[in-house]
Amino acid sequence: MSLTFPSGHSGFQRSSTNENWIFCLGYDDSFDMVGTENQLNEDLNTTETDINVKDGTLFTIGNYYRMNTIGTQVFTTGELIKVVDENDTWNSISENYENENRLYDEIGINTLKVQRSVNDITSSPAASSTTERFFNNSFTPISFADTTIDDRVSYGAILSQPSIRESISLKNSTSKTSNISLEIANFTYNGNPFSEEIFGGTRKYINRICKVFIQLNDNPYLHNCLQVYSGRLINFSHNQDRITLEIVSHDPFKGIEVPQVKTDKNNYFPIAYGDYTANASQSNSQSVALTFGSSAGIDEFRKRKTLYPMPVEQRRGDTFFSLTGLRSILQNAYPHFYEKSVDSFIPIANHVSTMSTVDAGNETFGSGYAVRHNQSLLKGQFVKLLERTESGDSTNFDWAEDDNAFNGDYIDTSSYTQCLITGDFTANDNATIKFKMPQLTGVADAISIHLVFSGSVQLLSTPDKTISGSGEIRIQLIDESFGASDILGYYSLTGASTTTTFNQTLAGGLDTSSFAYFSNGYNSNSEFNSSSSGWGEEIKLKMKAVQQSGDLDGTLGGYLRLADVVIEVRSKLDYSDQDKKSNSYKVLDDIDELYCGANGLKDVSSWGGDALITKIVFAHRDLMQRFGNFKDGNDVPYDSAYDPINWDSGTNISVVKDWALRYWITEPKQLNSCLTELQQNGGFIGRYNAQGDYTYVYIPDSITTDHTLTKNDIIDLNIQLTSFEDVVTSMDIEYEKHPVSNKGYVSKVEATNSSNVTAYNVGSNENKRTV
Repeated sequence: MSLTFPSGHSGFQRSSTNENWIFCLGYDDSFDMVGTENQLNEDLNTTETDINVKDGTLFTIGNYYRMNTIGTQVFTTGELIKVVDENDTWNSISENYENENRLYDEIGINTLKVQRSVNDITSSPAASSTTERFFNNSFTPISFADTTIDDRVSYGAILSQPSIRESISLKNSTSKTSNISLEIANFTYNGNPFSEEIFGGTRKYINRICKVFIQLNDNPYLHNCLQVYSGRLINFSHNQDRITLEIVSHDPFKGIEVPQVKTDKNNYFPIAYGDYTANASQSNSQSVALTFGSSAGIDEFRKRKTLYPMPVEQRRGDTFFSLTGLRSILQNAYPHFYEKSVDSFIPIANHVSTMSTVDAGNETFGSGYAVRHNQSLLKGQFVKLLERTESGDSTNFDWAEDDNAFNGDYIDTSSYTQCLITGDFTANDNATIKFKMPQLTGVADAISIHLVFSGSVQLLSTPDKTISGSGEIRIQLIDESFGASDILGYYSLTGASTTTTFNQTLAGGLDTSSFAYFSNGYNSNSEFNSSSSGWGEEIKLKMKAVQQSGDLDGTLGGYLRLADVVIEVRSKLDYSDQDKKSNSYKVLDDIDELYCGANGLKDVSSWGGDALITKIVFAHRDLMQRFGNFKDGNDVPYDSAYDPINWDSGTNISVVKDWALRYWITEPKQLNSCLTELQQNGGFIGRYNAQGDYTYVYIPDSITTDHTLTKNDIIDLNIQLTSFEDVVTSMDIEYEKHPVSNKGYVSKVEATNSSNVTAYNVGSNENKRTV
């Protein structure tokens, strides 16, 4: 790509070019903005030398300042002025330089006497402008050769030949800029060794910005020079003859850790970005009540994993507090308990006996926010069976030996386990199917077995046996789980007929000609609590033929097709005696984290305020803005009116890179590590460029020709192919991070480049990567 030079050298020829490097060592306020707003108190023309400002104490006689607009390259493009004493005369650069170090205390008035257009740039800024600013221009230049730059003498004191290296890695979404070690002569400066100027003098250079320019043909103005580096002077050493300066690349986020807000117990308020969804009711996102039916799905089974972890902070009486983060939340902030045996996240009640009472909105807690839950750990969920242990058969009944009654995470009517009904009616004949259920935390406060089934039963005559007698035969379905014996209902036969009506014991008739949802009104908690096996008890469903009345007889036919068994459980911890209290407190002691399904952070006020952050690149920007010193090379803060390069113009990353995220940080880690992680997942690079301004870099999905390369552009380039070992032809891309640490990711998709697989003769398991 062709390099565009400043306008002062647009037509240079290499053979006639004299190149000089200038290091502008910033001191004191170096290149920072003067104040935080426009300091002009009047509109200016291009020649006025008496300037009315709002606060004259911010300015110093003898110092240089630039007048320019936020969002431009202030350091080089604005009009340069110098504040002077009314008694000074300005006849030559050398006279100006001799007066440069004079400091005057009498600038308390708000009218400045200035020398205009020191760098041959004119302007007419307005007091009413919201973007006009004054910028400090306090630096001492040194260079390869003696020169003059922006009204200042630059001594050719540099002895070494420093190199500057910049690189980006598209593969790793990272960038790197080298540091500079500069060796200079310890020359005489204002009557003293230059080492005394750098350290120990009235000016402060350490940890100030250093900008590096390439000057061509002694051009006297920085706006005609090319800036190639921006860093900070962090260290120096010297002897009588030489000085070594250590300059590091600009990285305002180095050494910063996030999160930063913590409690007295050293628990950190988590940082969370993204659109989260709590487990709630399928039909009402503001409720956690359970309703069995065809709409019962991911919420009732508590299978949503769109949550983030939050530390458990404090017990206060019977109430626990968990840290939600840094913002106030009005809904869906209630804590979830992770039930490991079923990989589910279950809302916890903030009540001892009412499961649906949760702490939906957080509250102020120290320097952040928290939610509550009751120590009973009362919670409700639907669970599926884990294992079929027995499929019984008898004269009239035959349960199939398959596991279709509990396949899938939710209710599934695409398959079923069938109980075939056949043979001559035999009173009290029965057959049972048995299952195991998961081991859950706590004890059952309520437990019911709901079913999804279809059924058809008939009484008929066969050549071997005809229908005889009168009365009623019932085909019963009985729940014997946990030692119960609850007749859920029956099919009634009173003669030669076929019926699909299931007569519910606690309700009316249920049509089972197609799959029907049977909501069990029986609560088996007393049987559960009487059982010595607890969750180890089997779930048992029995089919039984009963002579309800008379002597009706004949041959049975039909089926019951069990599509799903759904166990509704309301569980809690038991404090009824000392041993149970000890066990319950042990459970609570082992809980370090609970989980929140409320949405994450919103934009800080300087970026427009109330918008939820759901995109990777927005979270990346927010981390820098919220926790770092996110400013440009002139110390101007980035905000909604002043964006980083390529944010909403240029390559427009804020619109183009719309990849969504759910991302959280609960333990301290380096901010730069977080930024790199987001860059790698978002397919972009964020970096400070040579001018010290933040810019976003990425490869667009669709690329158009932007530059025309000539022979001169590539004459010194060595072009080579990517190593075959680095060619990836297939990826397993994991996404949707599991809220529990070390649980990996919830989802995965495979992407394969079939044309490269063929072209490069790649085997099925070669050049494959998991990301």
